[in-house]
Amino acid sequence: MAFIVFLLLMLASSGAAWYITRREKRSFRSWTSEQLLHLRWKKGWFHANEDPQHFLRQQALVNENPYIMPAPLKLLGSIERKVIAELDCVVLQERTGTTNLRILYLHGGAYVEQPILPHWLFLDRINNACRAIITVPLYPKAPVHTFEETTDRLIALYRKMLERSKARNIVVMGDSAGGGLAMALSQHIALSGLPIPKATILISPWLDITLRNADIDALEPKDPMLNRNQLKAMGQAWVGNGDPNHWKVSPINGPLIGLPPLSLFIGTHELFLADARKLLLLCKRNGVQIDYHEYPKMNHDFPLFPIPEARKAQKHIVEIIKG
Repeated sequence: MAFIVFLLLMLASSGAAWYITRREKRSFRSWTSEQLLHLRWKKGWFHANEDPQHFLRQQALVNENPYIMPAPLKLLGSIERKVIAELDCVVLQERTGTTNLRILYLHGGAYVEQPILPHWLFLDRINNACRAIITVPLYPKAPVHTFEETTDRLIALYRKMLERSKARNIVVMGDSAGGGLAMALSQHIALSGLPIPKATILISPWLDITLRNADIDALEPKDPMLNRNQLKAMGQAWVGNGDPNHWKVSPINGPLIGLPPLSLFIGTHELFLADARKLLLLCKRNGVQIDYHEYPKMNHDFPLFPIPEARKAQKHIVEIIKG
């Protein structure tokens, strides 16, 4: 009897998966993950409560403590902690050896949180194919630190990488807030006259700290992860006393000419889609080539998720890095 019940449940589950996949035109796992995100009592990737200022006060204490790597990472490749250009960095590489490729990865977290396990699992999957040396700076976070301090240190870190590697072997990549930071860093590199990296890869980038794009209004109900009001509070903490329209915090306003080849991955169920489309339009108007990938019904930072659509995006990211 138990076997029959189990078999019926399996058939029902398979039938539901088949129906949802056909109806939604996406994988069952991506649909399921979105429903779970929608079920959360409070929206927000950062676990902020209804008072963002209270959350920021908590993060001010958390971020000043040493970052502890997630325990499962011990099972992955070679991991080393180094201080480079006055930045606490995590350096990842495959135990079987590396190529001459180097990746500077800037993690997301609204400029107020440290990297989480999905970041490291994503980077491990990328490096299984690329066998690069990946440097992940645990850059200073808001609200104690602001963009001015972090940007200067990241430029110094890039200079250090150039001492050991050629620019044509370096890829700058980031997700969410780290994607915005990767874009701003690439603009800073170009304006500084430094050799530009091989490519800049942006995953669900936060391109405008003000979130004033009117097209965001229609996207809010579709996004189960990001909360606009919370993001504005995090963004203001990152800006400090600076100008939120400055390209170093809102790179959508920055120079596009002279940048490394750009690639952007974004889902249609996220707030940041509005500014990703704006960047695409600006690139077209200015004759700047951008490798733009918009995935229907995908959520924020979807390439980091354990879903089939993420595998497709990861494969393309690997091709960019190795190409």
